[in-house]
Amino acid sequence: MEQDRRDRLRPTRLRRFRQDEEGSLVVAGLMLFMGVLLIGGLSVDIIRQDYNRLKLQSTLDSAILAAADLDQKLDPKAVVEDYFDKNGLLPQLDSVEVVEAINSRTVTATAKMDTDTLFIQAIGFDSLLSQAAGTAREDISDIEISMVLDISGSMGSYGRMAKMQDAAKSFVETVLTSQEDANSNGEISVSVVPYSTQVAVPRGILNQMTLEHAHGYSSCVDFKGSDFSTAALDVSQSRVQTGHFDPFTFSMPPRRLVCRTDAAAETTVLSRSSSDLKAQIDALTPGGNTSIDVGIKWGAALLDPSLRGAIDSMVTDGQVDDKLSGRPYGYDRNNSMKVLLVMTDGANTAQYMLRDGYRGDTLSDVWGYQKSDGSWRTSLKSEEYRDTDDDGDWWEDWWRTSWGAWDDNPDGGNNAQRLTYAELWSVMSTRYNAYYNHYARYWNYNTYMDWYYDPWTTVGTSTKNARMTSICNAVKDAGTLVFTVAFEITESNATLLRDCASSENHYFNVAGDEIVYAFNAIASTINQLRLVQ
Repeated sequence: MEQDRRDRLRPTRLRRFRQDEEGSLVVAGLMLFMGVLLIGGLSVDIIRQDYNRLKLQSTLDSAILAAADLDQKLDPKAVVEDYFDKNGLLPQLDSVEVVEAINSRTVTATAKMDTDTLFIQAIGFDSLLSQAAGTAREDISDIEISMVLDISGSMGSYGRMAKMQDAAKSFVETVLTSQEDANSNGEISVSVVPYSTQVAVPRGILNQMTLEHAHGYSSCVDFKGSDFSTAALDVSQSRVQTGHFDPFTFSMPPRRLVCRTDAAAETTVLSRSSSDLKAQIDALTPGGNTSIDVGIKWGAALLDPSLRGAIDSMVTDGQVDDKLSGRPYGYDRNNSMKVLLVMTDGANTAQYMLRDGYRGDTLSDVWGYQKSDGSWRTSLKSEEYRDTDDDGDWWEDWWRTSWGAWDDNPDGGNNAQRLTYAELWSVMSTRYNAYYNHYARYWNYNTYMDWYYDPWTTVGTSTKNARMTSICNAVKDAGTLVFTVAFEITESNATLLRDCASSENHYFNVAGDEIVYAFNAIASTINQLRLVQ
């Protein structure tokens, strides 16, 4: 019976147990609490990870921007590492890649960081990975270039002139190619500075300068030694205009002038026209001594903001493209750069300058007249040429007694005028004057030598080498990038040119057609990474 009673009660207890809910909220609450705690912990861990990611990315962005700045001179990779080190994140820096070109710098960096978890370790996550990456690039868009080209007499040997012309024209075409794109950002200007004994510059610049013994026959300037210590050219400072004379030949009219007057030998100031520049380069001819120092001085001046006023005047007068107004820019201008390219086939030789007593409007002791065909007849006026027959016309006696001066025109004496030295040297070389107007008068060798050497003085090779070194250093110190091309010269002469370049990588020593390669390599480097937006 007892067993029967227990059997009857069993279903009732099971029902009660199933229906009894006392204590079930505690279990559910514990489960819910654990879920909330896990979600909250996950949020905390994610917030901590995101904070570290933002700090990592912010440090990386600041680092690569600073490293890519073309104005800073430190090693870009070291700049990035320094930023991370100062923020206590150097171990997290994964990689730094730097790509530099003549007119751009690109810095790419990556970093990663593990954030230890506090709450979600329970589900198997010990850490959360934060990653950062970025690339910064700064480019040059406005470029100013001075090409300083040797056109001295030695360039006429072994086909050097033609090879240099091919190289220079290829250079111009390459650097100006992208500028012809309507979408190009910025402008490239190219100045061509041909040099031999001197450098001829446009009247637009010469007229802005303060010149002593000014004349209109040619357009060169005698620089002082102090001019080579700076890239700037103060146009208000007084300088002597180079005398228009020929100390080399024995000729009338003069044939080899210190300051060349052929149109192609004149400097081209800030051009953006490939066709115009190539036409000028094609017209270059060899002649004269070699003054690399003077060529570099003018090339540097055309990159220096001290000439901006003079060039703006040329813009106003239509001599320079108005798109190039405001150049040369300051050295600290953003997104701009200056390039000096210097080429020579030799070494500095003597530079000739007139002495003060033989310049300008100073009257010479030579009289002369110009014939209808443009040629001149000259002779000295002296007490020995006097009125020997007392007819009151000493000119008649002069042309008869002077050394054949008026043999084709007895009236020349009455039409003659006393020549200034500027006029005299435009008519004949100094050697011609020394012989026919002085030596032939007395047939005295010493008289000839006196008149041959007295009118002029020279700046010698050693002085010019020192000036070249000085101006090269000044140009580089100002922030200009200097390329030099030594074309078939001796090793001893190459030393100055190598030292002038911004680095060994900016110096080329070439022979024959290699000069084309050198110019193309320089042009491609300038042009290949130019920013186009």
